[in-house]
Amino acid sequence: MRKSLLAIACALGLATAASAHETATFRARLTGGDLAGNPIVTNAKGEARLAIIDNGTAVRFEVEVQGIRNLWQAHIHISPTGPVAQNQPVGPIAFFFVPTIPGAPNSNVPGPTDDEISGGFVMTNAQLVGPLTFDPNNATTTGIAGLIKAIKEGRASIVVHTSDLDNTNNRIPGVAGDSPAGEIRGLIQ
Repeated sequence: MRKSLLAIACALGLATAASAHETATFRARLTGGDLAGNPIVTNAKGEARLAIIDNGTAVRFEVEVQGIRNLWQAHIHISPTGPVAQNQPVGPIAFFFVPTIPGAPNSNVPGPTDDEISGGFVMTNAQLVGPLTFDPNNATTTGIAGLIKAIKEGRASIVVHTSDLDNTNNRIPGVAGDSPAGEIRGLIQ
């Protein structure tokens, strides 16, 4: 009995310690639309979950999609003003979910994707680019602090891009399975 109580107490203590580091959570529901605000007719959809951890110095994230064909790229975009509506431009890239390294060769998963495309990782100041590239002289509006600020101001969106890798047939707005400018998107709230 004593061992069981000790095991339960330890488990509760670990769960409490883990959740104590999580200070806020945010979600994005991803539906048809490109980064310029054009609607995209698609059955694809997705959801992202972000949790601020380590006293606001990092973000743990998970992005899941359903019905995406020709997964090409996925990013967090930051608009200079907000809140950003579904029919408005999203701004420049601030974080790469897919490909995971800026400047890496583009990915392309030709078949349908119905799963987690990115998750279980932790984002820190070092992984943010573009408008959120960490600047120690401007630490409140860059890096993770800048991302949190942009989310709270309704300026942070996630866009999942698709491409059949044939640039001769690209259209604007794109079509399901071939929308390099984005097929699904959603505001992080």
